[in-house]
Amino acid sequence: MKKVLKFSFNKALFLIWLVIFSGIAVKSPSFLTAPYIINVMLRNIVEIGMVALPMTLIIITGGIDLSVGNTMILSAMLGGIAYTKWGTVAAVAATLLTGAACGLLNGVIIAKAKISAMVTTLATMYLFLGLARGISKGDSVYSYGFAEFMGNISISGLPIQIWLFIILAVVFTLLLGKSIFGRKLYGIGLNINATKYSGVNTDRMLIVIYTLCGIVCAIAAFIFLGRFTSVKYDAGTSFNLKVITIVVLGGTSIMGGVGDMKGTILGTLIIATLNSGLTVMNIPIDVQTIVQGAVLIIALIACAIVTERTKKKRIIKVDSHG
Repeated sequence: MKKVLKFSFNKALFLIWLVIFSGIAVKSPSFLTAPYIINVMLRNIVEIGMVALPMTLIIITGGIDLSVGNTMILSAMLGGIAYTKWGTVAAVAATLLTGAACGLLNGVIIAKAKISAMVTTLATMYLFLGLARGISKGDSVYSYGFAEFMGNISISGLPIQIWLFIILAVVFTLLLGKSIFGRKLYGIGLNINATKYSGVNTDRMLIVIYTLCGIVCAIAAFIFLGRFTSVKYDAGTSFNLKVITIVVLGGTSIMGGVGDMKGTILGTLIIATLNSGLTVMNIPIDVQTIVQGAVLIIALIACAIVTERTKKKRIIKVDSHG
């Protein structure tokens, strides 16, 4: 029954996306053109959708990462500084190592110090924000030639960053849905103590997924720089909420133990369609923000209903076997 509920929720998400897409297309026919869909709708959401993939793993365990946007920006800044001093190889290494270090720090504190994920990542969010501001002295940082290829190269008509998102989406879908590692993550989200007593090294798994999230944030930094070629220390402030919105919209329970990658991918499509659709319809940015907040509230309510039904079904199943 759990699989049926997941399928039904994902099917509902797809229908919601189809209705939104069709409605906007009727109002603005230019929205249906391939260049607009590829270069505006999809291209502008790639880094957010990409980070939503490892965020799904984290939220399924009952955790959260409020520092992803600041991790991305700090990685971009240090990579840019490394590029101006030592060249492309050093820049790529600095960007990836910074992202991994930020994620590792979160994972170690959460797993070893047993401090809640929300408190930990809220603290590191401000830590990374402060570091980025101190490094840049509050100014924008430029000279990002090493990331320009992310904004200029296309393969078979699709920008390279979209191909990168597709590859990561396939990898994370298989990791969560088809591997023992994925099943253990669900176990942590449902009951971390029981999972630990069954022989799973839960601390190591938490450290791995937070570090992995940091690495993906660094990859997203390349895409961000490929689009803008410069970055300011506070550019990732709204990024965190957008990522969490996509994951929760996709049906992943903020309480842990429920969710999948298909829902996250559909959530990415819905937010991408809303953002670009409202823009092409000349809707003010403040109204767009209100719409995103409303979508998140609706998603939380829908996810809570699905989670409750899933739990009730499990109880009924246990009782029937008893």
